[in-house]
Amino acid sequence: MIGADTNVLVRAFLEDDLQQAKKAERFLNNTAALGELFISSYALLEFVLVLKVKKFSRKEVYEALMTLTDSPGILIGQKEIVLNAAEKYIKGQADFGDYMIMAEGENNGCHKLATFDQAILSESKASHMPE
Repeated sequence: MIGADTNVLVRAFLEDDLQQAKKAERFLNNTAALGELFISSYALLEFVLVLKVKKFSRKEVYEALMTLTDSPGILIGQKEIVLNAAEKYIKGQADFGDYMIMAEGENNGCHKLATFDQAILSESKASHMPE
C-alpha cells in the first residue's frame, strides 16, 4: 500500500504543472490498478481546501471527492466520515472541514457541536453557541 500526499492529488487534478501532473496521474492510475493506493482523509481535507482557494464550486469539489472515493483500487481513510461530510457539504453552506468535524463526532457518538460558525448554527439544530 502506498499513500498519496495532497500535492500528488492536486497536481493530477489541476494539471497546473504538466510534468508533475503526468507523473501524478501515472502514479495514481498504476497504484490504484494494483489496489495499492491509500488516500488519507486529511489529504482529502487539504485537497478540498486547495480547490476552494482555486475557486472551484461546491459541486465541482463534491464531484472530485466522489470520483476519488468511488474509484476502484483506492482505500480512503475514514471513508464513511468523508462521505458523510461530503453529503453535508453539497447540501449546506459551511466549509468541508466543519462537516468533517461534525461527521467524525457523529461517528463517535457526539450529536451536538458547540460552534461560533454561523453557517453551521443556521443549518444544524444539533449545533449551538457556547455560553
